[in-house]
Amino acid sequence: MRTLLFLLTLAWSLTAQSKAFDLKLLQEFGSSYTVSQEQLLSLPQKVIVTELPWVEGQTEFSGVLIGDIFSLIKKEIPDTITLIALNDYQVSVPREDILEYSPIIAIKKNGQFMSVRDKGPYWLIFPLSEYKEIDTMYYREKMIWQIKEIFY
Repeated sequence: MRTLLFLLTLAWSLTAQSKAFDLKLLQEFGSSYTVSQEQLLSLPQKVIVTELPWVEGQTEFSGVLIGDIFSLIKKEIPDTITLIALNDYQVSVPREDILEYSPIIAIKKNGQFMSVRDKGPYWLIFPLSEYKEIDTMYYREKMIWQIKEIFY
């Protein structure tokens, strides 16, 4: 009986850890869209290798450009987007930063999907190592993790 209970608990925890999360896009006066992780993975993937204050050493992140997400729902990148985390923390990112520095919504870290415990399911990553001028508190504060929604 204990073995069966252990196996059931193990199977449930592995399923919970590998759960794919949807990303919601909410328009201020209108539509909302739900983009599945499968849809995000079908978009071109960009890799950023960078150093971050929260991770030791160089880390490889892969994910999608914000512009590609908006193209998927047939929208232009708005003047400002607000990213919202699972704990409802929010940051706003202006269109100029998106176009100039090409941050990604990271889906994987070092080739592995990110669990909620590991700052997933989605994490906004700016290429700090590529653009030394943005390795500042201002941009670090924008790199929100555990993203659940994009409001525009």
